[in-house]
Amino acid sequence: MRIPYSVAQLLASIAQHHAAAVNVPMAVAIADAGGMLIYFGRMDGALPASTELAESKAFTAAVLRMPTHEVGKLAQPGQTLYGIEQTHQGRIVLFGGGLPLRLNGEVAGAVGISGGTVEQDLEVARPVVGALEEMESWSRAISSSVSDFPVEIPPVDLLVSRLIIELERMGYSMPSRTSRVMTGAILLWLFRTKQNRQNPESRDAVLYKAALEQE
Repeated sequence: MRIPYSVAQLLASIAQHHAAAVNVPMAVAIADAGGMLIYFGRMDGALPASTELAESKAFTAAVLRMPTHEVGKLAQPGQTLYGIEQTHQGRIVLFGGGLPLRLNGEVAGAVGISGGTVEQDLEVARPVVGALEEMESWSRAISSSVSDFPVEIPPVDLLVSRLIIELERMGYSMPSRTSRVMTGAILLWLFRTKQNRQNPESRDAVLYKAALEQE
């Protein structure tokens, strides 16, 4: 399963929130499993060089299916990936800030962060991985609860706006991160439900059904 654009936007907003918390303007890239860019954003004041670095970190983590700092270790002289930075038109990054993103237990894309030190970039990237894991967990819970949902699924923006209105009506306010995670869970559930109903015999549909049955 791929990461929907709307979910990529939410993941980027979570990264930007953490970047603001460490007071470092950063560039954020979300790529698909093939390393192609889904979403990119550069905060005001971020270093110009951070644009290409963030995109390349996401690319590296996606196509090699591993964190960029791990690639760096394996690219040292005598190691199995020595010289890999000379491939892929120089887009391979050997230091931290790029992490794979998984859905259904498989790499569905990656996040690339640049703008701070390597440690700061990783500090901002890690919550994105955690947020997507939470979104997927909640989307499975939603799927289990509404397995008989009508075939005609309402538009995403309509569903989300109704959710927000209903929560406000009840006087319930969720923290910013929690609201993003829950919105992402709904978006993942809708996206996956549409895909699985269109092609119930696809590999993604079979894997997802098996995962639900195990829970």
